[in-house]
Amino acid sequence: MINSDDELLIKKCIDEFLKKKQYADSVDLKLKIWEFAKLLSANGKITKEIINDILNDLTHLDEKISSKYEWKLKDEIVNTDLCAKCGTCNIVCPNNLVRFKEKPYIHDECLRKGHGMCAEVCPRQHTGTYDVRNRLDNLEEYYYAKSDIEGQSGGVVTKFLQNLLDDGEIDGAVVIGANHWKPVSVIVTSSEGLFDLKNNTDTSKSKYAISSLQAIREAGEMGLEKIAVVGLPCQVAGLRNIQYHPFISKHGAERGKNGKPVKLPKIEYILGLFCTEKFEYSELINKVHDLNIPIDDVVKCDVKGKNFIVSTEEEDYPISLSEINASPGCLMCRDFDSELADISFGDKGSPDGFSTIIIRSDKGKIIEKYFDLNSDVKIDEIEFMRDFKIKRFEKEVERREKEGEKNSYYYIWRHAGLGSASNNQAYLRFRTTIGGYYEPEILSKVIEIADKYNGKIKLTSREEVEIQEIEYSDVEDIINDFKSSNVLINGTEGPLFRSIMACPGVSHCNLGLIDTNELAADIEESYAEKPANYKFKMGITGCPNRCLAVTTTDFGINGIKTPKTNDNCNGCGRCSDVCKVDAIDIRGETSITNYGICVSCGKCIKACPNNGKDIKYEGYSLFIGGKGGRETIIGHEIRVKTKEEIYETFDAVFETYNDLSIKPQKERLAHTIKRVGELDFFNKVEQIKQSKN
Repeated sequence: MINSDDELLIKKCIDEFLKKKQYADSVDLKLKIWEFAKLLSANGKITKEIINDILNDLTHLDEKISSKYEWKLKDEIVNTDLCAKCGTCNIVCPNNLVRFKEKPYIHDECLRKGHGMCAEVCPRQHTGTYDVRNRLDNLEEYYYAKSDIEGQSGGVVTKFLQNLLDDGEIDGAVVIGANHWKPVSVIVTSSEGLFDLKNNTDTSKSKYAISSLQAIREAGEMGLEKIAVVGLPCQVAGLRNIQYHPFISKHGAERGKNGKPVKLPKIEYILGLFCTEKFEYSELINKVHDLNIPIDDVVKCDVKGKNFIVSTEEEDYPISLSEINASPGCLMCRDFDSELADISFGDKGSPDGFSTIIIRSDKGKIIEKYFDLNSDVKIDEIEFMRDFKIKRFEKEVERREKEGEKNSYYYIWRHAGLGSASNNQAYLRFRTTIGGYYEPEILSKVIEIADKYNGKIKLTSREEVEIQEIEYSDVEDIINDFKSSNVLINGTEGPLFRSIMACPGVSHCNLGLIDTNELAADIEESYAEKPANYKFKMGITGCPNRCLAVTTTDFGINGIKTPKTNDNCNGCGRCSDVCKVDAIDIRGETSITNYGICVSCGKCIKACPNNGKDIKYEGYSLFIGGKGGRETIIGHEIRVKTKEEIYETFDAVFETYNDLSIKPQKERLAHTIKRVGELDFFNKVEQIKQSKN
C-alpha cells in the first residue's frame, strides 16, 4: 500500500519535474506515475530515485508510442528538424490524434496517415502563402506607444486585449500564460483574466520557450464565437493557413469519425510578436538552474543584443545566446516581425518602455482608437533584424543542401505565378499581356533565363508564358533574375481573377468592332490577381465571331453593331453576299434583315457600296456566368451601349459573386447563379449598380 509519506514524496517529485520539463498533460503524468508507484509499493520501499527514474522514462513513452504510426508531418517536417513547433497541427485534427509536447506527435493511428488538414495548414509545408497574402490588406504603418500596464515593452498587447474584451469586440483572447515560466496556451474571457497570476495566465511578460495554440480549440468547445490570438511569426502563418484553408486546399475542413470538423471560433484579430528565435523549455530551465536561481524568483526574461537576460527582483543575469540552442526549426524561419498579422508588436525601433506597433490590415487600425501613437519609429532597427534572420536562414538552407538534408521549400510559395508540377518540379507563369502581345525583349529574357536553369517554355491556352521543369531550389534565383531585368513574374494561379484573353480587336483585325485592348487594359488595372471564391475568367472579342470562347467564360464581352436598311439601299445584294448567317433577303430594290438570325457583326454595314445601312444598335454583348471544362454552360446575355456600363456591371457581378458564393475553390459563378436563382442574383447586381450611381 502507498502511505501518506509516499504520496507526499510522489507529489514533490512530480512538481520538481514539471518545473524543469514541459509535459502536455500533468494530470495524465500523475496518473501514470501513480500506477507505476502502486506496482512498486507491493515489492519494496518507494524512494525519490525510483520515482525520478520513472519520470525520466515516461518522458519518452509518448514518443515511442508515436513512432509506431505513419504520419506525414513526422517524416517530412518533425523528424527533419523543419518543424516550427507552432502547434497549428495540434488544433485542427478532428479526431484529436495530434498532441504537442515541445513538438507535435500522434498518439494513435491516423487512417489518412497524416494526409489531411494537419499537413495542409502546416506553415512549413507547401502551402498557399500567396493566396493568403493576396487576400490581406497589405498595410505597413509603423508606430510606437505605451500603456498604463506594467509589462514587457510597455504592456501594449495586454492593454489592447483588455480594451477589445471590455468593448465586446471579442469574446475571448488566446494568450500565453506561464507555469514556472513554462508557456501555457490559455483562453481568457475577461480583462481581469489577463492578470490572473493565481491561475498562471498573466500575459504581460514575454516567454521565450515553445508553446502550443491548443486554447484556440478549447475556445471553440467553450462556444466562443470570436477571439483574438497572440502568436509568434510561425504561429501567425499557421493561423492564416487555417483561416484561408478552403482556398489553399480546395476543399472544406477535414471531418472526423463523428462526421464533423473541429469547432473553432472565428479569429477576429491575429496579433503577431517580433521573434528572432525560441528555445526548448528544458534548455532555458537548465540555464536558470546553472545560475542557482529558483525559477519562481524570476520576474522577467528578455533578449538584449547577444544576451538572454534572466531577471529577479534584485539582479539581472546575462546568458550569452551562443550558449543556448535555439529550436532547430527556427533556423529555417525568415519572418522576424509577423508579416501576416493584423498588427505586429515588439520593442525594436521604439524607445525603452514602449512597444513598436505595425498595423498591417484595415482591421488592425482599430488600435488607433485606444492609444496615442507616435510615428518616428526607427525602422532601420527592424530592417536590421529582418536581414539577420534572412542571412541566418540562407546559411541554414545552404548547409542543408550541402549535407543532403531535407528542405520543404515552404517559403517559395509566397511568390505569384508559381505552380507545382507532377514531376516534383515547379513552373513559373506570367499573366497574359494585353491582347497577348509580347515585346521581343521580354521573350528574349524568358528564353535566356529558361536556358540558364534548364527550363522549358510553354505558351498556355490563355496566351500565358510559362517556364516549366524548374527545380524548387532555383525558384527564388529565377525570380530575382527577372526582377533585376525589370521583368515581373505576375502569373495567375488559384482562386482569383485570371489573365484576360482578348482578340486583336478593331486596331488589328478587319472584323473588329471595339477596342479590345483598351477594355482589357482598363479592367486588368483594377482586377489583376484580385481574390475571388474560385477562379474567375474573362474573355473579350471584337465582334460576334467570338474567336475566343466568350460565351463559356465567367464574364465574356464582344462588340456588336446591328444594321438598319435606309433609303440609299438599291437592292444590289452585296450585304446578302457577305452575311455569314444568311440573315438578309433582297426584295426588289431593298434588303430586309431577319433580326431573329442576325448576330450583329456589322459586316453588311461596312460592305455596302451605297451607304445603305445605318446602325440600329451599337454596343456590347455581355455573357455572365458561362463556363467550360467538366461542364459547359452558356452565360446569360445582356446588352449595354457604353464601356462605363460594362465596368459598372462587371464590378457588381464580381462583388455579388464573392458575396453569395460558397465552397471556396469549388463553386464557380455559373453554379452560384444556379443555386441562388437567376432572378435573385441579377436583382442584387442591379441593386449594387444603382447604389453606386
